[in-house]
Amino acid sequence: MSTFEELSSEMKQKVQGTIQGIEMLQKFLDNFSKGKSSDTATEKLVSDTIDKGNISGFKFTGQYTDLSYFNQSSKMPLDAIRNIGDENVKEAVKQNFIKAAQNGLIELNGDSFKITAKGREAINKKDFIKAAQQDQLNAYQNAVNKMYNTQAAVNETQMCVALSGDYMNDFTFFNHSDKLDLSTVINHPDKNLSKKILGNVKKWEKCGAVKVENGIAKITDMGKKMLQMPQFKAAAIPLQERALSSVGGAVGKVIVATKKIVSAVQTVKSASSTMKR
Repeated sequence: MSTFEELSSEMKQKVQGTIQGIEMLQKFLDNFSKGKSSDTATEKLVSDTIDKGNISGFKFTGQYTDLSYFNQSSKMPLDAIRNIGDENVKEAVKQNFIKAAQNGLIELNGDSFKITAKGREAINKKDFIKAAQQDQLNAYQNAVNKMYNTQAAVNETQMCVALSGDYMNDFTFFNHSDKLDLSTVINHPDKNLSKKILGNVKKWEKCGAVKVENGIAKITDMGKKMLQMPQFKAAAIPLQERALSSVGGAVGKVIVATKKIVSAVQTVKSASSTMKR
């Protein structure tokens, strides 16, 4: 075989390999896109994870709206109040629950508070529900801010992305990080949003785009390749990565951490020091 024939054969193999790779990615993208349709089995699994796992994400705020706890359960153990870490919040919760008991909204039943018919009527009012949802979202956001800022060093900025439950767009989170911690999603007070995002993650896993272990969704090599495909970029609006401090209380979204970067001020100082040497 001549040198030209050997070269020609090698080129054919490479070209054919490239075509097969493109076809495989295209098939993967097609399967991924199909995951946007309803999947009853996945939805049930996600609901069970949240509901039967007793993961409520409820956060006491010290506000009157803490009575919204009884929207998830007819009883609340006294230990729920005893275990509140912030002493100021704990005292406020105690006073609000004592007042609620005096007004006949709740009653003590052994080692638990129980919601009364009058109390149920009160917490089902539209104004109360709206205020309670806002207080829970604020408390959740404050907890996330505290957690992320505590984990970041003085010279670091915690970067984040806001998930909205969009099947295609939320997957672009992995443009910024290889791993998605699902605990932040699970504990979000908006359970419908939590279920929607977790349902999408399970579908991503079913398609082979991510692998979920110990509450962490990690993108696969195939998922990384798929993100670079023009067809995917055209079908999705990539999520923007921003500093936690600039995200604020994003309504209807779950804020998840991506990475930490050295603060701009520190970077400028370091550059100035280098130039002086």
